[in-house]
Amino acid sequence: MVSLKPLADCPPNAAFFDAYYAAQDGKPVQISNAICVFQKHAGDIMWRHTEMEIPNHPTITEVRQDVSLVVRIVSTVGNYDYIIDWEFKPSGSIKLGVGLTGILGIKGTSYTHVDEIKEDDAFGTLLADNSIEWKECRSYGELET
Repeated sequence: MVSLKPLADCPPNAAFFDAYYAAQDGKPVQISNAICVFQKHAGDIMWRHTEMEIPNHPTITEVRQDVSLVVRIVSTVGNYDYIIDWEFKPSGSIKLGVGLTGILGIKGTSYTHVDEIKEDDAFGTLLADNSIEWKECRSYGELET
C-alpha cells in the first residue's frame, strides 16, 4: 500500500485516511493518505418512473441517480501499481475493480534467439534480439526435492 496523491489518484471530493502496518519489530508504521473515499457520479440513472394517469393531479416524475461510494487503495508490487476500488452501489451491490499500471521492465541480454535460453535462465520473454521482458515474480507452485 502506498500514499495517494490528492487530485491525481483521487478526485477533489475525496476524503483521505491513513493506514498502518506492523514493522518487523512489531511497531506500527504509518502510511499517510493510503485510502481515499469519494462519491462517484457517473451520470447514469439508477431508476426513473413517470406517473401520468392519476386523475386531477399533475404528472409525477421520480428519478434516482446512480451515485456510488468508492473506497480506493493503490498497492505497488515490483514494477507495477495495482489500483483497487471497492464501489458500493445504491442498489446494494458491491463492485470490485482492479487496475494494473506500470512500466514494462526490459533488461539487456546476450541472447538473440529463444533456443539459446536455458530453462534455468528463463525469467522473462525474449522480445527482440538482446531484449528480454524481465519478470520479477517466480513461480512457487513447484517444490524442489
